[in-house]
Amino acid sequence: MRRGWLAGLALPLLVGVTGVGKGETPPGLYELMGRSDLAVVGRVVSGSLKLAQVEVVEVLRGSARPGERVQIAFRDLNGQLRKSERVLFQDDETDVLFLVPEMNAWGKPKSSDRYTLYRGRFGKFTLPREGAATYLEAAREFARLAALKDHRLLFAELRGLLASTNPIVVDSGLEEIFRLRIMDAKTLVMVLGYLQDASPHRRVSSLRLLAQYLEGGTNRTDPPDLQESVLPPVEVLVRNDPEEQVRVEAVRVLGVWGGDLVEPTLREVAEQDQAQSVRYEARVILLRHGGQVKQEPRKPETHP
Repeated sequence: MRRGWLAGLALPLLVGVTGVGKGETPPGLYELMGRSDLAVVGRVVSGSLKLAQVEVVEVLRGSARPGERVQIAFRDLNGQLRKSERVLFQDDETDVLFLVPEMNAWGKPKSSDRYTLYRGRFGKFTLPREGAATYLEAAREFARLAALKDHRLLFAELRGLLASTNPIVVDSGLEEIFRLRIMDAKTLVMVLGYLQDASPHRRVSSLRLLAQYLEGGTNRTDPPDLQESVLPPVEVLVRNDPEEQVRVEAVRVLGVWGGDLVEPTLREVAEQDQAQSVRYEARVILLRHGGQVKQEPRKPETHP
């Protein structure tokens, strides 16, 4: 149902990142845009000095002018990162930068043109040769949303992001709707469409949203008929999806649904799924609801 090309663009700023501290989640584009003081597209004039010298090409958010130069302190940050994660500024590269003022020891800005990266290394993204236009389109859209003051209008706009053809906009839309718990019946139809998306990340995000929506005590007899629209595609994912995490999340949706309708599927998964984490999740749900399983649940396997 969803366009397969959406799966081909997985920008590291949004998913699949490493170096995140315990209990910390990587920031999405919407968070970066909304919480940074200055967001710009910039060309690196010099990255070899103590402060990177960057010429502003486009202002996405904040007070700056195209052609203006800003300085970015980043070397102290690199001292806290693993070698593979260190921030580099290559001369003439074009970056999207999310910035906050660099402060002195008294908590005052050092200079009007000196900044640091918001959320450290996540505050810098070098535009790729392919996909730059897609990323910039998404950045401009989130800059527009970050300027909205009316929360009701903002929430409506965030729900509408799921209809976008831009994969970065869709990913961030799924994340924000989940974070803000603002999914409604109209949004449900679009979320269900992403259960068949070519991207495992979007299938996982959609299942988490669906579980959250059902946990909210929604009336399952309201149109659309949730039993007919939700259970069949979720059970297909539980049995057939090649991605372990997708199957885990699908099992959790069935667990939230509960009842006799889903128990046979959960029992089958608990005994037959090839992944221990999926079997474990199904067994825990069955035990919680008084079902019988052949084995006691074990903790999922952990990998270093």
